[in-house]
Amino acid sequence: MKMMRSFMLIALFGVGFGAAAPGDASAQLFLPPVPGGGRHITPRIGVRPPVPLPRAPVVINPGWPLKRPPRSVVVRPRVVVRPRIQPRLYLPPVVFGGVVVVERYDYRYGRDYGYSRDSLVWQDGETLYREDDWVESTLDCDARGSKLWFEVVEGRLQVDWAEVVFQSGEVQVVEFPERSLGRGIYQLLDFRDGRRVEYVRMVAKATTREAQLALWLQR
Repeated sequence: MKMMRSFMLIALFGVGFGAAAPGDASAQLFLPPVPGGGRHITPRIGVRPPVPLPRAPVVINPGWPLKRPPRSVVVRPRVVVRPRIQPRLYLPPVVFGGVVVVERYDYRYGRDYGYSRDSLVWQDGETLYREDDWVESTLDCDARGSKLWFEVVEGRLQVDWAEVVFQSGEVQVVEFPERSLGRGIYQLLDFRDGRRVEYVRMVAKATTREAQLALWLQR
């Protein structure tokens, strides 16, 4: 009788433990958000172990316009692998204004408020983690437009510079101030005559646990 009671208790607790497993955060599956159903956050699967990533000084070409020494960075691999236009002529650098045009969750987001979402021809982004420190990312564009917008989607980050390479081989470097940037959409570059952007290279770091940035090209 005692043995039968012991088996019943083991079975009861075994079922209880099995039912608790799906509630564990590590066991939950990521479900993509429903369009219009709230804030979109890029999922981070698990927690990366603290393994040091290889670092190297940023590679710059002759004629690079910024005088400060290059930072040591983690280089993120390019998603699209195709022949890259080599920088031919560096234009005089411009300084990032740092004025928020509109925030993503502001009621004006998605309306024609300094930019038009209907005329966007390209978008790409990157997620940065604070433990990586400075990271070099290359976002392939290969599209023609007249304005580049920069968005801090989540968290806070600091950008060292952005290098915009045009199809002609001309390069426009945007120098960022040494301060942390919060969530919002900023105008990065305006070239109203219309130009084909090959790619954008950025050096940035997250100042929160993680941060997400995005670039938009307007027709």
